[in-house]
Amino acid sequence: MSRTAPSRSVKPVRHRPTLADVARLANVSVATASKALNRTDRVSASTQRAIVAAAQQLGYRKSTESASASSTHRRQRSGLVGLITSDYNGRFALPMLTGAETTLGASNHAALLMSSHGRPALERSHIDRLAAHGVDGLIVVGNTTNPRPPLDPKTTMGLPVIYAYDPSRDPADCSIICDNVGAGAQAIEYLLSLGRRYIAIIAGPEDFQAAKDRARGAWRTFTLYDFRPIAVLFDAWSEEWGERAAQLLIEQHPHLDAIYCLSDEIARGAVRGLMAAGKRVPQDVAVVGHDNWFVFAANAHPTLTTFDNNIPMLGKMAARYLLDALAGRPHHGVFTVECPMVVRESTDPDRRTPLESTGRIFSRQSS
Repeated sequence: MSRTAPSRSVKPVRHRPTLADVARLANVSVATASKALNRTDRVSASTQRAIVAAAQQLGYRKSTESASASSTHRRQRSGLVGLITSDYNGRFALPMLTGAETTLGASNHAALLMSSHGRPALERSHIDRLAAHGVDGLIVVGNTTNPRPPLDPKTTMGLPVIYAYDPSRDPADCSIICDNVGAGAQAIEYLLSLGRRYIAIIAGPEDFQAAKDRARGAWRTFTLYDFRPIAVLFDAWSEEWGERAAQLLIEQHPHLDAIYCLSDEIARGAVRGLMAAGKRVPQDVAVVGHDNWFVFAANAHPTLTTFDNNIPMLGKMAARYLLDALAGRPHHGVFTVECPMVVRESTDPDRRTPLESTGRIFSRQSS
């Protein structure tokens, strides 16, 4: 029968709360409470949740009550890490897993991957199942870049959690995200270095964090060099929007000579719209995308200059920070991973620019 923490009021503990106090409140043995809090053995998810809730209610903190118990805890870790993704098609989850496994494998850890399909209830269910398998910690992977609600400590049952791609709204949590602001800034710097001066931005939905951050970075460079974009258009992450926006830009700004598109889908549509209007890419109008999604970037004609989201590196960093937390060295706040630039045909890849000497151009690909 599952146990829950008693709902009745609890007589205040006048001394520093002990493990015995936690066990008494959760109506379990001291041994079971120790197992749940130290994760040295399997305890049912409902029992563990009740024990963690009791510890939080009492303000109990593990200390040096038993150095030997602490060392036993270290020895008896499972070596398993749960990776929960809201990604529907594996576009972010699989490269994230590849990167995480590189770091985890070097420390004799392995990852268990589960998809929540963006449903909070399923996410909680997966955490219960992973906890039942004795995982040491969690990496939670998003797919929108939008800040997400932090997981309730009662749900995570004391497991350390790293948020990747979509940051937690709680600044005390540890989140690893792409440097979209930096990418936006570099995109405009690169186009200016090519001699382009009439630059427009085609973005996705204005309420997406990625659109806000990439546009903010672009504005930063425009301001730095005392330029302004000739237009900034927000709508959808789609080829159709990119094509429609490009045609609108040509009608309203015939002198347009560059477009920074905030996704590769938009960029491929923009190229199609420009060509339909009789413009050559990149001779008349240079186009830069973002994501380095192979389906859109490398298979486009011309191929797209773009920014790589560096997802495997996000996975490596998330795994490293989780291992640090397990070693008693937790990180707090939001950390960024650089999005390297991949130069292809849509911006005249044969032309060298001052950015070459900075090391910020990831690669040049002619096809």
